[in-house]
Amino acid sequence: MSNRNKVIVRIYGQEYTMVSSESREYMQRVANYVDDKMDDIAKKSKKLSTAMVAVLTALNVADDYFKTKMQLEGLEKEAMRPLKDLEDVRAQLAVATSLMEEKGQEYKEIIRQLEEDLEQSNHKNEDHASLLTEIEHLNNLLRDKEKEIEKVLKANVELQNKLFDMQIKYVQTRKELDAFIDTFDDEKRK
Repeated sequence: MSNRNKVIVRIYGQEYTMVSSESREYMQRVANYVDDKMDDIAKKSKKLSTAMVAVLTALNVADDYFKTKMQLEGLEKEAMRPLKDLEDVRAQLAVATSLMEEKGQEYKEIIRQLEEDLEQSNHKNEDHASLLTEIEHLNNLLRDKEKEIEKVLKANVELQNKLFDMQIKYVQTRKELDAFIDTFDDEKRK
């Protein structure tokens, strides 16, 4: 069962009893905020009734709320962008890693094939010239595959660097969001 707090507050000269699971200090802060707003509006026009002052106060508070909510949503959206970028980089990294593994398998297969061909050449001396040509071809393929693997490894390093940069951006954006929330909470307390 939630702990309910009860506090008597004064708003625009009237006493009200507030009951909430929030702390008494928080409820008093909220009441003081509304009281200050009502006093400000009443000072600007002495002819307004209490009901009109209350409605105008409610409109001002709602305006403040919606503006702050829009700002917060914008910041949250901005804070989520590095996460999306991070996920994109992770996906690219997974693709590059998979490609690198495929190239590694191709490399092993070429080596295996080369070893097989060399072994056959040791046992059979018949088609020596054509076998040498095949070995040369396989060596060229091997060099090409090694170059491809080097490219994939370089791309992998670049993606890892991007991932690191995205993580830094996420931390910075999170700090900015936390600072904004703290500032917003401080302004609400005033």
